Amino acid sequence: MPVLKKKLPRLETLDEAQLTQFREEGYLAFEEVLTPEEVRAARDALTELTLGLIEAARQGKAEVVPSSPNSTQNYSGARIQKPGSPFFVHFEPGVDPLALDPAEAELKIRKLHGYHQEHPLFETLVQHPRVKGVVQTLLGEEAILFGEMALSKPPFIGSEKPWHQDNAYFVYAPLTSVVTAWVALDDATVENGCMYTLPGGHRVGALKHVHGIDCQIAAGRLDLSQSVPVELRAGGAMFFSGMLPHQTPPNRGPLRRRALQFQYRGVHTRALTKEEYSRVFVEADGTPASCAIAERIVG
Repeated sequence: MPVLKKKLPRLETLDEAQLTQFREEGYLAFEEVLTPEEVRAARDALTELTLGLIEAARQGKAEVVPSSPNSTQNYSGARIQKPGSPFFVHFEPGVDPLALDPAEAELKIRKLHGYHQEHPLFETLVQHPRVKGVVQTLLGEEAILFGEMALSKPPFIGSEKPWHQDNAYFVYAPLTSVVTAWVALDDATVENGCMYTLPGGHRVGALKHVHGIDCQIAAGRLDLSQSVPVELRAGGAMFFSGMLPHQTPPNRGPLRRRALQFQYRGVHTRALTKEEYSRVFVEADGTPASCAIAERIVG
């Protein structure tokens, strides 16, 4: 098993030095945010939800949705959608979930979306004092959950998530009042696709996004020589600004990498229209930069 190269601090009460670090670098990372028991329960709950939806699809009670011909590479896999619900399971490209044994199909998921209300454990975790409580301290106000995904990189085929800023996908202002909690359920290493960040990159402002293999920061905007991997043991977590550039590489190793991602905004944020946001999430010269208005690139 790969050895993680850096020991991170345990999560205690955030002190002023850590708050300053968050303001300067755009993220904090800690060990043991969840207990081993909570990690095991979360893994089991994700498996339960995924197998349940696969079985529902086999019985004709959930819909298998093929990708659109216009989908970018990362969204070209099939998904199974729970009727009348935001909950779906998205598979890696080329995977036919109903052609495989359910246990094998479960190993090839890319993400679960809209899942937290499907299981009481996740309803608890999104309110967890060591998750939401930390976010509220970083925001300096009450936090509102507005998005969640469970992210998986299957062994050998787990897809890259290219460099992006989370706020490029959203519509909330002010831009500084969005924080993502990313909780590792397996050891996240360089080998299996841990997070990479650009410390301090959140202070640069919005960067133009384009649609390539995913919605991603346009070429030439980043100095990747400054990027750093953030390896986490299972149960560890990152908390990062919605403006922080970050990326996860593909998993080309034999070990799965799962994580929970919860996105929060401050209670005083407001949702903008697409047109309003295109005037807020802009590069320094005023160039609109969000995913909603990004052009498609070829190659």
